[in-house]
Amino acid sequence: MSNFTKNSDSLSVRTKQILSDEAYTIFTIVDVVILSEIVSLFGMFTNSITIIVLVRQGFRKSINVSLAGLAVSDFLSLVSLVCLCVGNNPWLIRADVSFDPIGVFYLTTGWPNTIFARITGWITAYITLERCLCVAMPLKIKRVLTRNTSFLILVLIYFGVIAGVCPIYFTTGLHWRYDAAKNRSIIGLNFIGANREDIKRVALAITNVFSPFTSFGLVIICTAILGFKLTEKSNWRNSVTRIARKVKGSPEKTVSKEKFISKKDANHNNERANTCNENGKAAKVVSPVSKDAKVIKLVVVLSSIYIISSIPAVVHFVWMILDPQYTVVGLQSNVHISVAGITFLFQAANSSANLFTYIYMSSSFRMEFYKLRPFKRCSPHSADDNIK
Repeated sequence: MSNFTKNSDSLSVRTKQILSDEAYTIFTIVDVVILSEIVSLFGMFTNSITIIVLVRQGFRKSINVSLAGLAVSDFLSLVSLVCLCVGNNPWLIRADVSFDPIGVFYLTTGWPNTIFARITGWITAYITLERCLCVAMPLKIKRVLTRNTSFLILVLIYFGVIAGVCPIYFTTGLHWRYDAAKNRSIIGLNFIGANREDIKRVALAITNVFSPFTSFGLVIICTAILGFKLTEKSNWRNSVTRIARKVKGSPEKTVSKEKFISKKDANHNNERANTCNENGKAAKVVSPVSKDAKVIKLVVVLSSIYIISSIPAVVHFVWMILDPQYTVVGLQSNVHISVAGITFLFQAANSSANLFTYIYMSSSFRMEFYKLRPFKRCSPHSADDNIK
């Protein structure tokens, strides 16, 4: 009898909701309906500005092509996220409407949001991988990864991710069905095909396991390599500066700093000589090495923001794998939807932050941004910025 009681108690603990309905409602309203909606709308605005500025800059460089593809995927993911936040509104779910909000928005905006979120992840992975390869094999990679190559890779990413989700729409649709609670017919999900569960299982494995974890892991590895290379180069330049100062202070012989710099850097520094602007003043010419370092720093910041914002999504997917009750219709549905709401907020924040990263870290982007009519008055007065 005591064993039966213990088993019953443990079973009740395992089958108890972690998050109550009241707490779920309050959390969803604050996190999804208010915060995520506001950040998503703001992100749509920032990404539209980013796309405009990048188009004005042109696509002579492959990095601009990649950043434009990233901005488009961010914008589309936020458009779908705005609609998805509306569909997850508890007040709408409980309202007497002629459709099932969760089911309808799950199919019409939930999966499109997943598609563009995965595309964002893969484009970020491609950008970091491209920079890693440029550091390892700069001459070969720059000849291979042209702007046309980057455009082709972006198209393949878009089509590849969309193709992985298409099977879901072959097995699921919208149809009129009877709702016993409302005692009338409403529009809801309609599952099609005898083998729909097998197809859905494969599609979910590709979209929610392989795609996010692979791109996330690739971004982490490439970001770590780029960060290490930046630190290594910074330490090397600091050591060169210290040695040059010591030698310069010696009364016996004076050696210029350039002698401690590699031949390649010296050649780039020589290009600065005898260059003048329209006023006849000497103009600074930033070497390609310096430009590459700036691009690498920009990529590291972008990928770092992506990594941090993806942590809730990784926890969400791992939990889904480990706990079969952690689903939209499972016992822990309240927790599932609440954690999904957290991923929405982080996703919206990540997609909204890129504009400020570009403005802060790229003077060419910043100059073009301040040429836009609404932002001309915000332009700083200092014109001595030489970061390209």
